[in-house]
Amino acid sequence: MKRFAQRYIALFVLVLPLVGSAQNEIDALRYSYREPFGSARFMAMGGAFGALGGDLGSLAWNPAGLGVYRRNDFGVSLAISGYNTDALYNDQRVSDSKFDLHVPNIGLAVAHRNEDPDWTFINYGIGFNKVLNFNRRYTVRGDVMNNTLLNVFANQANGVPFDDVVTAFPFGAGLAWETFLLDPIDGTTDQYETAIPFGRATQEMIVETSGHMSETLFGMGANYRDWLYLGASVGLTSARFTQSLTYREFDLEPELELDQFTLTDDLVIGGNGWNLKLGAIARVTNWLRLGAAWHSRTTLRLNDVWDTRMTSRFKDGDRINFDGRGAFDYRISVPSRVILSSAFMLGRDGIISADYERVNYRDAELRPASFAPNGYDFASENNAVNTLFRSTHNVRVGAEYRIAQVYRARAGFVFQQNPYTQGATMFNTNRMTYSLGGGFRNKKYYAEFAYMLRFANEEFYLYDPALVNATELIGRKGEFVISVGLRY
Repeated sequence: MKRFAQRYIALFVLVLPLVGSAQNEIDALRYSYREPFGSARFMAMGGAFGALGGDLGSLAWNPAGLGVYRRNDFGVSLAISGYNTDALYNDQRVSDSKFDLHVPNIGLAVAHRNEDPDWTFINYGIGFNKVLNFNRRYTVRGDVMNNTLLNVFANQANGVPFDDVVTAFPFGAGLAWETFLLDPIDGTTDQYETAIPFGRATQEMIVETSGHMSETLFGMGANYRDWLYLGASVGLTSARFTQSLTYREFDLEPELELDQFTLTDDLVIGGNGWNLKLGAIARVTNWLRLGAAWHSRTTLRLNDVWDTRMTSRFKDGDRINFDGRGAFDYRISVPSRVILSSAFMLGRDGIISADYERVNYRDAELRPASFAPNGYDFASENNAVNTLFRSTHNVRVGAEYRIAQVYRARAGFVFQQNPYTQGATMFNTNRMTYSLGGGFRNKKYYAEFAYMLRFANEEFYLYDPALVNATELIGRKGEFVISVGLRY
């Protein structure tokens, strides 16, 4: 596993902590998040359905909601997402955006009336639910003085003989050495200097990500005397994450021989896993419902494939390229979740609901692939998980109001607490989502819509935090969803 360790050292410092080209604690955090995807009704109410049920979106959050059904339900949802990000680095701000079309939810609930007078309904459900959407693009640009990524590679290579640096660091200092971005210091055999020893430089990094994490769910829910609903589901999880990263330094001092250099890293991650969800809903009174759900840990078996390239261009016209490719298999376990819910029924006119969710991000864990028991043990990465992350308390609130019997108006709010320990980040990285929606719903059909707007600030470093200032990413994600369905 020496090859993995080399890649980790070389590329972890490049994009900390938002996007990682190596397996580290940031990968564990990426797959541990959850977005409130579901039907338009579910999303318009902020996903606060833990004590309600009777909606295809609730299958992924509290499977006891299946027990609420008295008729079959088939529905499909379509969403248009737009993600805008402002990157602030060294007092320079750059905006970038990306749009995509995707399916957040599709499902079928089958209501089966039972002959047992106590267990009146035993219902079944199958569905597809998006968990995370990775589509995003952002650009970071800023000017620096007497600072370069090549300093990281020089520090990495110092002490390694010239003939061994490529073998020792094929995805780091070796790339810079082969493209003449590192030069030997005269009179030494293992000391290096960079092709940008002084002066001003403009640094730019463009990151574009795509993919998603989703679940195919199989669930069952039961109705006990119309006051207690129990449910369970098994989720088959699929994850795909692709990232194209381009980093370059240009606009250098005219006295230098180097005109510019570019580092690109293309990464494809794919894998799957599974989880178990258990839930209950109690109709305490005609106006109060309480719910609880537990989600097991999800263990993802992942495969990374990457292609890292360095290109240097000199003012005399010379252009030099060097690249490296690799692959790695490993596992990530993401934390379990506990959800407590309540819903207040305002007669037949409206609903006010709330979910509380606790997630301990310290429970995330990286492990070697099951077929490589003597491989890299991820001790330093798991120690970083325990040091950097904490338990969080998330809240979802929603409301619905009936208009003229067949129309609905809805609103919601989601608060997701910063998963980092106090002092680990410079900026406030809490996530807040606001939602609105409505639609038409009668006994047989429904057609509904929702709009969600999420605000999420994050930070990372272009490379070694001891050498560069933090970059703040100010993100705004808008999502418009429509759902249509048939109840029969």
